[in-house]
Amino acid sequence: MEIKEIQKYLQEQKASAWVMSDYENHNPFMVRLLGEKMLTRKIIMVIPSKEKPFLICHQIDTVFLRDESVSRFFDLKPYATWQEMLQIEKESLQVMPVVLMNYSENGLLPRVSLEDYGTISYIKSLGIQIESSADLLQSLSAVLTKEQFESQKDACNKALKIKDEAFQKIAKDLREKGHSDELDIQLFIGKRFEEEGMVYDELPIVAIGENASDPHYGPTPAAHSRIHEGDLVLIDMWAKNKEPGSVYADITWMGYCGSSVPEIYQKRFSIVKQARDGVISFLKEELPHRKVQAYEADDVARKIITDAGFGPYFIHRVGHSISDDISPHGSGANLDNYESHDFRELMEGTSFSDEPGIYAPDFGIRTETDLHIQNRQLCVVGGLQEKIIPILK
Repeated sequence: MEIKEIQKYLQEQKASAWVMSDYENHNPFMVRLLGEKMLTRKIIMVIPSKEKPFLICHQIDTVFLRDESVSRFFDLKPYATWQEMLQIEKESLQVMPVVLMNYSENGLLPRVSLEDYGTISYIKSLGIQIESSADLLQSLSAVLTKEQFESQKDACNKALKIKDEAFQKIAKDLREKGHSDELDIQLFIGKRFEEEGMVYDELPIVAIGENASDPHYGPTPAAHSRIHEGDLVLIDMWAKNKEPGSVYADITWMGYCGSSVPEIYQKRFSIVKQARDGVISFLKEELPHRKVQAYEADDVARKIITDAGFGPYFIHRVGHSISDDISPHGSGANLDNYESHDFRELMEGTSFSDEPGIYAPDFGIRTETDLHIQNRQLCVVGGLQEKIIPILK
């Protein structure tokens, strides 16, 4: 049980309690703390900063909450009618001046905004100040263990090797057949992941030229392009080891089907590379000295691309959280001041991508690596592409 860690965090933040409600196990954090229970009525969990936590629950559901695994950590405050539920909330909470709840300002962080408007409004009506639990949620769901970080590094090493093999296959296809194919390379990468004992939620992105102008383009059997000499190729690939708790590698590399890369591609790649490296330099400088909020890193990359004249073509956040999740998009802080204003801390033990891009009508270009914070130092774990790969050199 993580109650002691939660209470320590509350004390550090000078918050009276963490308050969250649930109905039929929809709140993953309450399920994490209580386990899978057959709960059929509204339940409110209150974890004070010092006293024993308690559950405001319907009397019908107490039969599932009186077992030792729950009673050891939580007292029960049962209600029968809705009026009783509100009265218990009032009596219990009005002595708590500041509480954390699972919400984000303007609802900008969906992973955090789990609380309903009515519950928040009622607690506010009691004269209680409500602050976001965003960083508390992140500390519970996105901080990697030592073993998880090792799994991420291993996944990145495998992905980088398979990336090289994919570009080599394109070169072989071009020399032997005169063309390759986005779909063939996509399936090749997926097969190699499986051979390496890895899993993924979706097959990788393999996109040429204008196709790469759509950040989430992906070849399908019904719609895919052949790859010819003179084509620019983007490969975005992500996978993790099969073992439970493993963490994704998520990388993007660029190649050109020729022996030398034309200046137009080199110039635009150098801009996204500067943006990527700008984020890394900024975090290396700032993390050892202060709390860095995630949106600040997005600002760094976006300014570099905007100053180069391509601001309107950088159409997504600069990076996303990577944690133990079903996809490479994790539950922690995203490097984002574009799609949302992510005010969460870039926290010790968390990982995230760094992937600026330019998606102009003529072609799209992106570079992506994975970053991790260890001992307040920034670790690059996904490799750094310095130049576009001349595939036929």
